[in-house]
Amino acid sequence: MTHSSGVVLVVEDDAAIQDVMREELESQGLSVLVVSSGEESLMVLETRSVDVIIMDLRMPGMNGVETSIAIKHRFPDIPIILCTVCDESNVRHYIGREIQSYLSKPFTLKNLNDSVQTALAGSR
Repeated sequence: MTHSSGVVLVVEDDAAIQDVMREELESQGLSVLVVSSGEESLMVLETRSVDVIIMDLRMPGMNGVETSIAIKHRFPDIPIILCTVCDESNVRHYIGREIQSYLSKPFTLKNLNDSVQTALAGSR
């Protein structure tokens, strides 16, 4: 079990997934901020510093790709993990540009932790 420090912003409109991510990441020693939309994530980033973002692809309002593009224009150094039920071919186009990696739903806790730890290691 890897314990580290850092702040993770979870952008997810499903409350059950929000809870799972928050509980697991906090158990790993991370601080977790949770919002339900892309628009909310942009507001949070104006006042809070975060080390990594986990972004749902499909949300009401701005989707995950649109939000990631907006974030990268203002905060280019924050790694973004796109969380999606889409297959890899649909997401691969954005890897290395707007997003660092992706996390397939349904995900395991190990996949969640590995993705976040990799993003944290790359951002330091």
